[in-house]
Amino acid sequence: MTMIRRFSLYGFLKNFDFSEPFIILFYLSLGLSYVQIGVLTAFLHIVINITEIPSGAFADLYGKKTAMLVSLSSYIAAFAFFSLARSFALLIPAVFFYAVGDSFRTGTHKAIIFDWLKIQDRLDEKTRVYGYTRSWSNYGSAFSVIIAAFIVAFTDNYRFVFVFSLIPAVVGLWNMFRYPDELNCCSQNRPGLGEVFRHSVQTVKSAFTDKDIRHLIIQNTGFEGCFNVSKDFLQPLLKAQAALAAAAFSVSDKNALALIVASVYFVLYILSALSSRKSHSVASLFKSEKSALIFLLFISAALLNLSCFAVYFKLFYLAIGVFMLLFIVKNIWVPINIAQYDNYSTSSDQATILSIASQAKAVGISVLAPLAGLCADRFGIYAALLFLSIVLGATAVYSLYRR
Repeated sequence: MTMIRRFSLYGFLKNFDFSEPFIILFYLSLGLSYVQIGVLTAFLHIVINITEIPSGAFADLYGKKTAMLVSLSSYIAAFAFFSLARSFALLIPAVFFYAVGDSFRTGTHKAIIFDWLKIQDRLDEKTRVYGYTRSWSNYGSAFSVIIAAFIVAFTDNYRFVFVFSLIPAVVGLWNMFRYPDELNCCSQNRPGLGEVFRHSVQTVKSAFTDKDIRHLIIQNTGFEGCFNVSKDFLQPLLKAQAALAAAAFSVSDKNALALIVASVYFVLYILSALSSRKSHSVASLFKSEKSALIFLLFISAALLNLSCFAVYFKLFYLAIGVFMLLFIVKNIWVPINIAQYDNYSTSSDQATILSIASQAKAVGISVLAPLAGLCADRFGIYAALLFLSIVLGATAVYSLYRR
């Protein structure tokens, strides 16, 4: 099996997490209160925030393949704990291992792909190769939604989504073991925890003092923050459209919502996969990848603005169509943006820098989400989308000025 196929298999299996669409319903089925669910969600993000940058340093110093094996093993432990949990207390270790899996994965596999391209002297293909492998992640998400729905329908028990999630997780761990050791680039000496901490601090400092990397982080934080917050408003729009469909076709609201959610998300993931594969073609239409990113920022701001007007006038079909276009833009954006980090970082600190970028994105989301929520509560979803379009437009103007 060629390495590009292994990279693609990793992405495909990674997104076969059948529990994602049903995790809140699983919590509720255990009798948890919304306060307890909020505590678990906060605990998840606290662990990720604490471990994300050190996990990147661990990958740079101990080996990226080693870090990925830790990540995938943690996911397996998390799914096992979730499948056995009967109380709030047993969910704590489940959430902890899931958070560790996330933090050790973020940025590390991208850095592995770039290391392989350097070894193969194919760095000029980084946008195309990463876009191709990312497309398989989206295919995995698309089919995972369908399979998860069948698991719940036939078993009538949310616990089985964790049991079945163990299968792709174990296969993914086997696939990672098959990666060549030459991709496990790390320090020749076995550093202690103090060295991991010093490497983290030094890389954070260099990331924010280097103008190019700092610009990429700010740019990506604005784009990813606005996109991730805005996409959460898609589900209320789907619910509103489902209510109309239920009345028109004389079916229950629940069945109409299930059908519409499954259909829309399946199409979204397929479109995302196709757009990821074509990201390098889009980038080639511009003088540089930087210009392509600025264009995508302006397009995204315009689409969010259009969605605002569509929601205001209750044109839900139009709003949902705009969100589909946003998903396409996002999956063109990511491979081009990620490839830029390789231009300004070395193999010895790349995983850490990508973890810093992911951490900055999380901070952006945590700031924008409550502000957008406040706008939605006070005035409506359209106001939240307008607010996010202004933030994204400001990011586009900043990027144009920086260029």
